[in-house]
Amino acid sequence: MFYHAKTERVVQLLFLMLIVSLILTNWEYTVMLYFLILFLLFIIATLFITFTFKITDGSITYQILLFSLIIYRKEVTYNKILAMKFKRVGWGRKCVIVQYNKHRHFRIMNFYPEQIYTDLQDFADKHNIPIDKTKDYLILETAK
Repeated sequence: MFYHAKTERVVQLLFLMLIVSLILTNWEYTVMLYFLILFLLFIIATLFITFTFKITDGSITYQILLFSLIIYRKEVTYNKILAMKFKRVGWGRKCVIVQYNKHRHFRIMNFYPEQIYTDLQDFADKHNIPIDKTKDYLILETAK
């Protein structure tokens, strides 16, 4: 099953407006102007970043895309996953941290449809992957 997420656009749009206003007011400082233009291009590029997540029978795949160009792709089979930690992020959002190496992991957060969390739990149960749920996550789970 495929799941999708996009970047948080509100903060990026605020940065975009701030950078544009700084560019308009600082025409005489050319060094700063070059830096601001580069930063503006970076902010515009991050507006178009999307994340995809795919669960198959024996593996999970995490991708970061800029437009349709794959920037980062990681496919992890079930036998390489060390643990999954289900936790709460912010006031009412769920997050899963998939640890696939001692110091490597990726976070699954803000993906749609919301069924991703139950599908990840089913995936972990099916392949005997250790699950850790925080108290805050359990509160969110019982609230719905």
